Amino acid sequence: MSTHAAATVLAGALFGAALTASAVYSPAVITSQMYLRDFHMLEVFIVAGASSALVIPALSILGRISFGPRSPSTLSLLGSYDANVIGGLLLGAGMTIAGACPSTVFPQVVTGIPSGFFTLAGAVTGGILWTGYGSRLKSPPSFDHAKPAFSGPPTLQSQLKISTIQALVVYDCICIVIVLFITMLCPRTSLPPMAPIVGGIFIGATQASSLLLTNNTLGTSSSFEEVGHWFWYAWQTLIRSDQWELASRKPSVRSMTFVIGIMVGSWVYAQLMTRYSSIARTLDEDPTISAQNAFVGGCMMTIGARLAGGCTSGHGISGMATMSVASFVSVASMFAGGIGLAALLR
Repeated sequence: MSTHAAATVLAGALFGAALTASAVYSPAVITSQMYLRDFHMLEVFIVAGASSALVIPALSILGRISFGPRSPSTLSLLGSYDANVIGGLLLGAGMTIAGACPSTVFPQVVTGIPSGFFTLAGAVTGGILWTGYGSRLKSPPSFDHAKPAFSGPPTLQSQLKISTIQALVVYDCICIVIVLFITMLCPRTSLPPMAPIVGGIFIGATQASSLLLTNNTLGTSSSFEEVGHWFWYAWQTLIRSDQWELASRKPSVRSMTFVIGIMVGSWVYAQLMTRYSSIARTLDEDPTISAQNAFVGGCMMTIGARLAGGCTSGHGISGMATMSVASFVSVASMFAGGIGLAALLR
């Protein structure tokens, strides 16, 4: 294994341990959030994003990383962010159906949650469908490069005409207010094994480790796209004769290497907690999610995440930390889709 691959596995392992420790991998946590019965997931999510909003600029200032905001994802049908909105809605709906998100499906599998295996199968199928047929629907984002002030994809500070520091302060202050509100007023059905604030900081710390080890922010939905690319690459090797040309276009394995690390870290953490304490289910008992729902939800998650250009970790933990407008739109759409579907299913 190369040094870079080992670093990627290590970064993934730390993230996987954090997801498991904070309990946000549990279907009960995810579905309870979407049904507004418990706000543990949202609290961890917000703290992780606020922590990342401190980590990413700090490492950029120190010259350790070079990373910009995410670009809008568009179908060129309803505006510059139409794919962010539609993809986010689809991602959120899939999370409600499957009780998982693109990052947490891996800890679900290694900790033995039955629906996780079917969700993973659906997510892989979604990646194959997306790379084969769906990705061509998207249009490249359009920016006015002729403008003297052009500086990349739209950010909160560029839209509000404030400095990056001001935007970060406003964002983190809003996050603090939301967390305080949740802590004091929102329902909590039981105590998780790790306090949500601690879990969120743990995930935020893995953002730093990922950037330092791999120069990449947290995000996993691209791994399913990589699987799709490999599927179609293998298919092409069976039906084409120009093997040399195909060999020169082998797909990447970076994201798949990262999720292998997630599974390793999650498994190791779960084994340690099972041996020395308890990693019992967090909120209520995990809901019974049928194989059909898990598969369909997993497929929806992948297609939605790739349409939006990122998932709960890619847009929510990493993208919003860079003040990307596309990430704020995607995350808002994700919760709207998930909570909206849950309201219809009540």
